[in-house]
Amino acid sequence: MLTTLNRPQTRHKLILLLGITLLAAFFRFYRLDTLPPGDGYDQAWYGVDALEILRGARPVYLPTNHGREVMFSYLVALFTALLGANPFAIHVASALVGLLAVPAVFLMAETMFADEDGWLRKYGGLTAALMVAVSYWDLQWSRHGVRAILVPLFTALIVYTLWRGLRTGSRAAFVGCGVCLGLSLYTYQAARLLPVLVVLAFLLVRLDRQKFRGATWQGFATVVGVSLLVFAPLGLYVVQHPGEFNQRIEQTLVLTTDESGSPVATLGSQVVKALLAFNFRGDERPLSNIPYRPALNAVLSLLFFLGLGLSLRRVRRSLYAFLLVWMAVMTVPAMLAGIGPAEKRAIGTLPAVAMLIALGLLGVGQAVYRWASARGVDWARRVPTGVALLGLAAFVYTGVVTYRDYFLIWGRDPDLFTHFEAGRTAIGQYVGRLPAEEEVYISPELPDHPGIRYNSGLREGLRSYNGRTCFVTPGQTERSTTYVVVPEGDSNSLPLLRSAFPQGAVVDQGPLHYGQPYFLAFRVPPGATAQVTPSHGRPLTWEGQIGLLGYDLAASAYRPGQTVQVTLYYRALQAMETDYTVFVHLLGGPNPATGGPLWAQDDSEPCRRFYTTSTWQVGEMVRDSYSVTIPDTAPPGEYRLTLGFYDHQTQTRLAATDAAGQPASDEPLLTTIHVEAR
Repeated sequence: MLTTLNRPQTRHKLILLLGITLLAAFFRFYRLDTLPPGDGYDQAWYGVDALEILRGARPVYLPTNHGREVMFSYLVALFTALLGANPFAIHVASALVGLLAVPAVFLMAETMFADEDGWLRKYGGLTAALMVAVSYWDLQWSRHGVRAILVPLFTALIVYTLWRGLRTGSRAAFVGCGVCLGLSLYTYQAARLLPVLVVLAFLLVRLDRQKFRGATWQGFATVVGVSLLVFAPLGLYVVQHPGEFNQRIEQTLVLTTDESGSPVATLGSQVVKALLAFNFRGDERPLSNIPYRPALNAVLSLLFFLGLGLSLRRVRRSLYAFLLVWMAVMTVPAMLAGIGPAEKRAIGTLPAVAMLIALGLLGVGQAVYRWASARGVDWARRVPTGVALLGLAAFVYTGVVTYRDYFLIWGRDPDLFTHFEAGRTAIGQYVGRLPAEEEVYISPELPDHPGIRYNSGLREGLRSYNGRTCFVTPGQTERSTTYVVVPEGDSNSLPLLRSAFPQGAVVDQGPLHYGQPYFLAFRVPPGATAQVTPSHGRPLTWEGQIGLLGYDLAASAYRPGQTVQVTLYYRALQAMETDYTVFVHLLGGPNPATGGPLWAQDDSEPCRRFYTTSTWQVGEMVRDSYSVTIPDTAPPGEYRLTLGFYDHQTQTRLAATDAAGQPASDEPLLTTIHVEAR
């Protein structure tokens, strides 16, 4: 690839490439342990995959989280093994891939520009690599922690090996292209268009056989055969699990997500959005961008358009035609995806954009130099110096703006804590450090959130309820028990905990979020008995599985239109496999609207499905709230509040017994209330 240069030139290029790579490393690894501040939902899924891989799983495709390719998860597994289960391991894996793209783009551009004369041949590879090194677009996704960052690296490697094979006829290069092409299908959905790009490259260069000696059917067959061999394990999975491989594409396809009734108009709007994202109006999501910042700044955009114009002018030559085809093909995912950032979907164009920017600076600059020299104008000899200074200024400016935009503007957005779900990351890390025998309740976060699962090391036995609607305690703590409560989402649990367990205390807190701890940890010592007593006793039992201790009721008299709030206190008597539904009915005289005594009802699984009966532990007490609104048409008089449990699947009610063990009605009476005249 560098054999056309003499040794001093090669050495100087490699030294400059090393400097560019070190600059790229600074951008990608500086403050990576704190920025981004957490892993985020999608990123944490790769961590969950990584831990399962480290425990022996060997997936070729991941159906979880809408379906994902596996390569990035294996890479995260490597760094999780080295660095532990934390967001840093995920972001290091991503940053390293982004860094490797810099020398890969250099090799690609060196090979593609090798048959050009003058400045492009000498400096094209370094210019393209420098663009990637200081690009905000590449920097953002290098640090973001998702598998899309693999696409620029593999695209550059595929084009490098392909172009080298086409130029030299090297069988090893074609084999390398086939390996990279096959592996690319394990990276991200956008890479599925890379086989199309390879086919089009062969077709284009077949017209120029003198320059491309390797453009033979044998070379093409080698690429196809090797890539199919590498793809075979994933291909077998696709055959065995039809539908999973395209699940995410079908979910995000702009024609699928269209709600306007005009798919053509929606598609047109998305095409315009994708094209504008390069230079004029970028993605609006603050999770991955300064809202509406385009992928390229104004200076790079100018060079990009100059390179695009030069390619159109020279379109009869296969190199320039291929760059235009590359841009068109790899922008298609952004044009067709109605959900998600366009800059991520189009990231396969990044190496081509780098080459077009190099063309805009060096190709156009040399064309101006030759034009001026041919006419003997006085300023012709100053053009090379001017182009060098212009290029230096352009990339220094780009580096400064990239640093400012990422670290000083985007990186200081206080909402990044929320965007990257740093609070859930902190919960996972905290519960992961607790002793293995500790009983842990979390409210209102769910323990199966990937951020909690990954950062806790896939800790089992975490229990969760939603304190906005219910409260859960062991009847008596058999071992140390910790409640991790997020006050912003649950303002009820801590007062109830202090009342139920006066011997307990807040022992720790999470990171500050807008000046307040994201979570508080309340610890209850072993042997503590929950002091939870309903204001009205009403013992009932349902088939030896669920016991009712009593209830709270704010009033005994209501008016039509008012809501009756009733709080129920249950105890789990035995483990259950079925998720039962609770019903609370308001019964009175005949209701014309229902044709019976039912006037209002509230049916729900306990804790509004946040703590279903199949998750209850024996001895646990569940404090749960229900509400029934009295219709405006309800006449005055006495009404009965009844309750019970039933299996939603079969609609079968559990049989109830009273305190004496005698069968109760299938709608056991809780209490009576009086409805006054309106």
